[in-house]
Amino acid sequence: MKINKSELTFLNQLTSEVIILDKDLFIIWLNDSALNKGWFINNDKDKNLLSDQLSEETNGSLISLLKKTIETNGSQTKRDFELMTSNLKKRDIDITVRWSNTYTCLILEILCVDNLNKIIDSTKTFSTQKIAANLARTLAHEVKNPLSGIRGSAQILSKKLKDDFASKFLKIIIDETDRLNAIVTKILTPPSKPNLSLFNIHSALEQVYALAEADIDKNIELVRDYDPSIPEINGDENLFIQAILNIVKNSQQAIENTEKPCITIKSRIEYGKPINGTIHQTICAIDIKDNGPGIPKDLHDQVFFPMVSVKENGSGLGLTIAQDIIRIHGGGIVFESDPNETIFSIHIPIRIENKEVKSA
Repeated sequence: MKINKSELTFLNQLTSEVIILDKDLFIIWLNDSALNKGWFINNDKDKNLLSDQLSEETNGSLISLLKKTIETNGSQTKRDFELMTSNLKKRDIDITVRWSNTYTCLILEILCVDNLNKIIDSTKTFSTQKIAANLARTLAHEVKNPLSGIRGSAQILSKKLKDDFASKFLKIIIDETDRLNAIVTKILTPPSKPNLSLFNIHSALEQVYALAEADIDKNIELVRDYDPSIPEINGDENLFIQAILNIVKNSQQAIENTEKPCITIKSRIEYGKPINGTIHQTICAIDIKDNGPGIPKDLHDQVFFPMVSVKENGSGLGLTIAQDIIRIHGGGIVFESDPNETIFSIHIPIRIENKEVKSA
């Protein structure tokens, strides 16, 4: 039976790569995930030999696996298979190969091992941050009541003690109590309920750019690098602006003492990326990159925790609030940091009416 390619479109919903070959190992069809990973198919079917897209090293073991599957008329799976393309790009994959007698074709399903590791990592990060945020809110609630007692007692004493020495230190107690109370209130206050509507992500980024530019040191270079093909995002634009601005402000403070300081705001479409333990076929990625000294290694597991800050006088709430805002939109924030470069990446699934879509 001949394959009806129109019937294969449901395979485009898979995040794994699906490649269909004929018995001579020519590519017949690729799903969207395979196309996004660099596989291609030519109009000239005689130029679609699978081996032409792979290195000699990979061809030796893979072609043997494919031919054996055809001969045995069965199915085989190879774990942690090292795949190298003809342009020498390497990745580790799990590959399942099955021969279909009905359609006289070979079906390859490829799952990138790196993606599995990223899923595990993002799930662990999400769980850890959620536990830490809940613990911080519990502690903040316990701190709030004693603060009221301290402030009230200081106010009573300030009315009784009129000398300058007592007044000076009682004022410090009241002011610092107010400051701590404001921090605790921020921790206890959940993110605003989003007012969802479709909006252009670059409209939000432009507002962030304008706000940052007005508040930025003249010596800091602010660069925009946008992908205009990104479709509209379903979310609360004002909350997005707050989340992105919090990260940009962190970057501004991080590069205050950097020679030729620079912040880049970048937007891109990416494919097959995990967010909070789930792979999404199409996402909008917003990167905020700075050339500051980087985040100390010992703080990498804590940067999103409330009241953790690299800055001496920082409240440590900017990234926590940004994380909460992005999470209520179904997204996540990840980061990479080395000396001279830190990148915070906001990942948002692209959906319209709860269906993921690809950019045009």
